[in-house]
Amino acid sequence: MTKRILSFGFMLMLPALMSGCFLTLGDLEKIFPVKIGPASISNIRVEPATLPGGVTQTVTVSFVYNHEDGDLGLKAKVIVKLSGATVREESVNLDKTSDTVRVPVTVSTPNTETNLSLEVVVVIGDQMSASLPVTIHVAADDDRDGISNRDDACPSEAGGPANRGCPVPPANTPECIWFVDGWTPPIKQVRFVRVGRQIFAMVNEPDENIDTDVPDVVFAWVTVPHTGDLEVFRLTEIGGSNTGIFAGLGPLLVQRLTPAVQNDGELSVWDGDTMLLFYGDVNNFSQQCMAQARVGLGE
Repeated sequence: MTKRILSFGFMLMLPALMSGCFLTLGDLEKIFPVKIGPASISNIRVEPATLPGGVTQTVTVSFVYNHEDGDLGLKAKVIVKLSGATVREESVNLDKTSDTVRVPVTVSTPNTETNLSLEVVVVIGDQMSASLPVTIHVAADDDRDGISNRDDACPSEAGGPANRGCPVPPANTPECIWFVDGWTPPIKQVRFVRVGRQIFAMVNEPDENIDTDVPDVVFAWVTVPHTGDLEVFRLTEIGGSNTGIFAGLGPLLVQRLTPAVQNDGELSVWDGDTMLLFYGDVNNFSQQCMAQARVGLGE
């Protein structure tokens, strides 16, 4: 009697589990093993599971298999389909008792918010096969910079991940340094700085991305031809330790009557002055870049 009650209770719970309240059928297929002859397949997934729209990119489809009878001489064929068309077919040796199979797949995404449904067919022998679903979420990317709109601080301007999708100075050009509005991404270029505020700078210098584990440091200098003042300041790699994009806080802009003192942390300026910002690669003297901005008392 007790077994009947338990069985009946499970039958009542199963529709609820599979209705979307807890688990979908696809979730169950990913979690619980699917039998293919002497092997079982489980934990199917795709990485990355989210892609920006309008790109062609390689993702990795993977699953775990187990041999229940200890036969280590099996061969399998993995077929990945998108919208019914085969996009990848690969033969693999199942020569371990348990292992993870990984298959690279190149997909092209539409530039719209949608889901791509992949079908992964695993074939063992001539007749034993199983078909498992896996989904890639596609996030719209209006500026086509590889960063989805929802993660892009500047969705209408192409940029880079180091600056949360906002533009960065062009590398290896005379314009590789900018006056900017801060040093924490997202950072935006400015051409005017008010007296009484500090300046910020950003430089794109891939050659100085030397240590991929620790943020690197470079130096820039700013000068005002009218007052003759000059200040040197440090810029630190932003967006991680492997970006080659640097930003930093510079001197305070001060209007004063006394002669300028170089490298005292304050830049002597007058209303309407022009500041010149420079960066030079110490290992490549041909790599020099400059920016300019106006100084003023008002906005």
